[in-house]
Amino acid sequence: MKRSILAGTAAAVFLWMVLSSPSSAGEDLSSKALVQKNIEASGGREKLSQVQNLSFRTGNTRFVVAANGEFKLSIGKDPVVTEVILVKDGRVQRNSYNTVTDISDPEKTVYLTLARLYAGLFSLMKFEGELKLEGFKSFGPEKLYHLTAKSGALNVDFFLRPDDSHLKRLVFHGKTTDGDIYEVNTDFGPFEAVEGFNIPLSWFSSQVGTRGNLAEVTEVKLNQPLSGDFFSEIKVNVGVTKAEPGRMKGNVLDFNSSPYGLSVSTNWRKNDIEKAGLRTGDKLSFLVEGVESEVVFYATPGEIPNQSELAQGARLMMPMPRGGDTYVIQFIAVDTVPIASKLKPLTPIEIRKK
Repeated sequence: MKRSILAGTAAAVFLWMVLSSPSSAGEDLSSKALVQKNIEASGGREKLSQVQNLSFRTGNTRFVVAANGEFKLSIGKDPVVTEVILVKDGRVQRNSYNTVTDISDPEKTVYLTLARLYAGLFSLMKFEGELKLEGFKSFGPEKLYHLTAKSGALNVDFFLRPDDSHLKRLVFHGKTTDGDIYEVNTDFGPFEAVEGFNIPLSWFSSQVGTRGNLAEVTEVKLNQPLSGDFFSEIKVNVGVTKAEPGRMKGNVLDFNSSPYGLSVSTNWRKNDIEKAGLRTGDKLSFLVEGVESEVVFYATPGEIPNQSELAQGARLMMPMPRGGDTYVIQFIAVDTVPIASKLKPLTPIEIRKK
């Protein structure tokens, strides 16, 4: 009996080793061979090597990456650009509303890695020789090839589909400089043929502790003519502001009109509010292209009236929801046709304290 139990245990261990190894899919693949299959699935090494740059959009964000890994991300609704992130020479910079800062780890590592991934048109060509094959990892009923790399402050996991060798999941994990857990997961949709290559046209990203985000790809272009200083220029286009006691001038960044009201995103920030000396409850005149409306200012979201009160009709100015850098003017359940017809990106606007 004891011999039978030992034999059964040995058989179970052997079966587990077989199912957990890369060869369980019928192929004895090395990391090098798997990356090669991934490159071929994306279009082939020769074709990928002919790509000088790639550009695409997801929502209001434009991505442009060069074959050497230089990468520029611009956020805003044309012609407005509120933020630019630039990856160049191992450095990652952000210009947000004309304030330029260096991005540090762990976020820096994420951008450096994504730049290489996009430069290879979502293949692993730019990571050759750096990846270690860990075998398979299961996600529910799906079993994926698992490749790992150490990049900067983070560990990076690439998961490939066994059937077509395309990238299915990308995971960054490690710790922040404060010792907190940092993890970002991205799941890619099916790869589709675009401009002679196979790339994903959607993905879902989520960071531990935050809400996830679905990205849908549009306007894919290859080998676009770029100015010589394209990957050195980090300017934004958010208009200009002027503030003095009781008065502010600025520009519209975006707006959204619906039967329920109107929302106008402005380029005014906290320092403008402080210069103008605005306080919660102040009544203001909002002027745009000769049309004047009265709004009430609220310095913090917690001071805004409740939903039932707002639903009866309201005109207010408050910080952008979810911790945005700028302020928004909202008209709820009131006539906004005269104002909405005057709006477009960068339209001049003004606030005067009554």
